[in-house]
Amino acid sequence: MAPLSVCAAVVFRGGKMLLATRRPGGALAGKWEFPGGKVDPGETLEACIARELEEELGLKIGHAELFAEETFAYPAKTVQLHYMRCELPSESMAEPREGQQCGWFAPDEWAELEFAPADAQFLATHLAELKFAASCSLPVTEPPTRQFGQRLPEWLKTSFSGGRERVEMQKLLRSNGLNTVCEGARCPNRSECWRHRTATFMILGDTCTRACKFCSVKHGRPQVPDSEEPLHIAESVAALGLKYAVVTCVTRDDLADGGAGAMRDTILAIREKCPETLVEVLVSDYNADHAAMDAVMAARPAVYGHNLETVERLTPSVRSRAQYHRSLECLAYVAKHCAPETVVKSGVMLGLGETDEEIRQCLQELRSAGVAIVTLGQYLQPTHKQLPVERFVTPDEFAEWQRYAEQELGFRRAVCGPLVRSSYMAAEAYRKAIRNE
Repeated sequence: MAPLSVCAAVVFRGGKMLLATRRPGGALAGKWEFPGGKVDPGETLEACIARELEEELGLKIGHAELFAEETFAYPAKTVQLHYMRCELPSESMAEPREGQQCGWFAPDEWAELEFAPADAQFLATHLAELKFAASCSLPVTEPPTRQFGQRLPEWLKTSFSGGRERVEMQKLLRSNGLNTVCEGARCPNRSECWRHRTATFMILGDTCTRACKFCSVKHGRPQVPDSEEPLHIAESVAALGLKYAVVTCVTRDDLADGGAGAMRDTILAIREKCPETLVEVLVSDYNADHAAMDAVMAARPAVYGHNLETVERLTPSVRSRAQYHRSLECLAYVAKHCAPETVVKSGVMLGLGETDEEIRQCLQELRSAGVAIVTLGQYLQPTHKQLPVERFVTPDEFAEWQRYAEQELGFRRAVCGPLVRSSYMAAEAYRKAIRNE
């Protein structure tokens, strides 16, 4: 029997998510769920969720697109659930039918609700993504604050786009048991990148041996590396048809080579499977182990990246076990010893309390170390456990830093902007750098 197709609404307002209880009369009556209902024959998903929200809660939506798809098997039927991210006009107010309840709930309240089984499964699977989306939905009337969930300036708000292509990308990555920094670090660009079938693969597991104060990737005792991971990465690159792949890693201080061998093997596996694909790597400092850096360089990546992350003064409070000058020394070593076709890259976050003079010093030292591509982006607090944002840097300021880096310091490419991350527009930055445009 074919699964029953059902739409469910994912709606945020004021940092909270809209939920409703199941209608009376069924076995699950009174349990909380994402509001929605069955897709009628010939009906589009967008039309279905618009109809269901109006019928069930009296809500008129402005826009809807696919957020995720899940299959859930009840004892008597299997349901294909299409979770739709919906936008509501500010004046829309929910009015539930008689016998139902509805309400707006903050992330710290979700665990207290008793959900219908399928919705409980969806919430658990997508918890981090849902929390991030909720944090970005605060009303514009709320005053700025340094607490987690603070109101974002308009230039930092991104649309949740990508639809079915994004969901397909997510399924492919998960089917191969792969980790991406897109999800682990809660990157604000992941919807855009996944829509374009681009991802930054994260090797060596999902647990880092360091606990940097800006990063939401898990830290603790990692698992033993998967020897088949390089092959799985290469197969995914081939399946996606990528011409440019970015590979990063958690820091593995527990391994003798810091994980450099796994990074080398991943580059070589991609090259064997996809000879035309260029590979960019973003690696740790390997504790300044030259042999480890040599191993990665020997695989001849198109780009060898290591992020400085922040200015010298803030490094001890932002980065775990990392050292500002050690990172600069690593970059200088790579710039001196890498293959002629390999480009050296680094990245810095702004908004942690650095001064303009400290940024200038940082950029000057990166350029002196031989870095050719630099990225500057806005630091965003991933969860309440990480450092707060001290300041939101404007797009005009980022444009001025790009001009300074390229025109005054001579970087071959500076990618600067509020939503810029290390791997954002990586292929374009590399191509412009090698053409020296």
